[in-house]
Amino acid sequence: MTLTAAESLKEIWAAIFRRRGGDGTYTRLFDNLDPPQQSTLLAKLTLYESELPVIGSVKDADNWLVLTTERLVWSMRGEREEIVAEAIRDATIDLGQLQHCGHSKLGMRQLHVVTTGVGGYLIELEPGGPLSGTWSVLKNLGTRNRNATSKGR
Repeated sequence: MTLTAAESLKEIWAAIFRRRGGDGTYTRLFDNLDPPQQSTLLAKLTLYESELPVIGSVKDADNWLVLTTERLVWSMRGEREEIVAEAIRDATIDLGQLQHCGHSKLGMRQLHVVTTGVGGYLIELEPGGPLSGTWSVLKNLGTRNRNATSKGR
């Protein structure tokens, strides 16, 4: 059986997430979320026909995230945001803020998603493995996008 492009991408990102981090209490590979968590997230967005959910996070009704094969959609404090996957260039952390707060990388809760547009976005995730795994997947996505852009020139 031949995989679609979305299925192949989902498998690659799932492997990166598992290798670089892993499932947590409320941030997991989408397929590993409890059915009520999956339903909650799927009620927040309508998947495109070719789109597959990869990572999901449901902290509460106002704080959630879904990374699909085509976009990153999340809500922080009830403010919904969405970025198409092709616009993601990198994911970084603010080491100065981390040191200022006295946290180690394991206590990190925020990632800065750098986009092709001006600035970027701040997302919050469950600390530890779930954040590390998501960070690695977003860095992979950014690298793919930067490589695609440089090949297109």
